[in-house]
Amino acid sequence: MFQPLARYFDFQGRSRRSEFWLWVLFQFIVGIVFGVVKNIVEPANPMGTVFILQMLFSLAILIPNIAVAVRRFHDINRTGWWYVFPIVVMIIAAIVYFSANGGAFFNDIQKFSQLGPNPSPDQAMAVMSALIGPMLWIYLPTLAASIVTFVFNVLDGTPGHNRFGPDPKGRGGDTSVF
Repeated sequence: MFQPLARYFDFQGRSRRSEFWLWVLFQFIVGIVFGVVKNIVEPANPMGTVFILQMLFSLAILIPNIAVAVRRFHDINRTGWWYVFPIVVMIIAAIVYFSANGGAFFNDIQKFSQLGPNPSPDQAMAVMSALIGPMLWIYLPTLAASIVTFVFNVLDGTPGHNRFGPDPKGRGGDTSVF
């Protein structure tokens, strides 16, 4: 569970599924603990000390998060650049959407800024329908790319040695004896 902390800046080699998913479990547990402590200690202050500590913790584990994900991709014989695949897809989808529909989108935003603090139900529906398009055009491809990387993270690693190093499970011995 704490192996990624021991391999803090190690972007080389391979990581087993168990190392990756136990690290995810550790972060999930820490997130629950921070949430419970925040609700007990300072429930009315969303940006209080506990929130700041949680953000500092997230910043402290950013490098091990990236490193273990890169090593996990290495385990299935893929480059670590797959880590940025959903981000790249999101940027490309946003560029495509705004290059095709940007003028209309920004005109709608300008109109919506003139509605005031209490828009009518029809005006609120117009705002929602104008925002659903960009959300779908950008969110759905990003979701698909995230699903691809999730599937990669649940796949078993390449048996034996691959271009990123030896199998962390120790499989792939000499099969030429038969």
